[in-house]
Amino acid sequence: MVLYPVNLKVEGRRCVIIGGGRVAARKAASLLECGARVRVISPELKSDFDELRVEQVARPYQAGDLEGAFLVIAATDDQAVNRAVEAEAQQRGLLLNVVDRPGQCNFYVPSSVRRGELMLTVSTGGQLPALSKRLRRQLEEEFPAEWAVALELMGEARGQVISRLKDESSKKECLTELAALDLIPLLRDAGEPAARSEIEKCISRYLA
Repeated sequence: MVLYPVNLKVEGRRCVIIGGGRVAARKAASLLECGARVRVISPELKSDFDELRVEQVARPYQAGDLEGAFLVIAATDDQAVNRAVEAEAQQRGLLLNVVDRPGQCNFYVPSSVRRGELMLTVSTGGQLPALSKRLRRQLEEEFPAEWAVALELMGEARGQVISRLKDESSKKECLTELAALDLIPLLRDAGEPAARSEIEKCISRYLA
């Protein structure tokens, strides 16, 4: 199966989670981090939910609970419930992930590494999530926390290039050179001023 890669905007959208266990709490936390309005349908919630601002419907799932949802995650141990959620989600044309049941999903949640606006994802198409986690740990080592600042600085620099350079060819070349700058050692050893100075040197070479 060939999957189409996509990043979803869920800010302000209702995302429904069926289940109140630890896995459900992890899914809720990830959605909240992205600004989603999270509704959890479960008679009880594990303590993992204590710090999460979700709307709880304190009862088992019922048909019709997915009305108004953008995205649905079924995270229960009851396969009859998961199948019922799957049926309603299909009927309504919703995005659905059934935890640990790739055959019932129409999307998978990849392992991800976030460094500010930089997001790196790994997916095995639901075949072996443990491998995704292993590769995610490798990415965490390869892309340290300084990448968040580096991307922010390069984003600012892009705006400067667009406004300060008039020649389109020069803009393209400058942006390519900016993207190739190794700012991570500078940020780690000398801080943000040194990285900004290196960026300015790069842009200045195209202003003559």
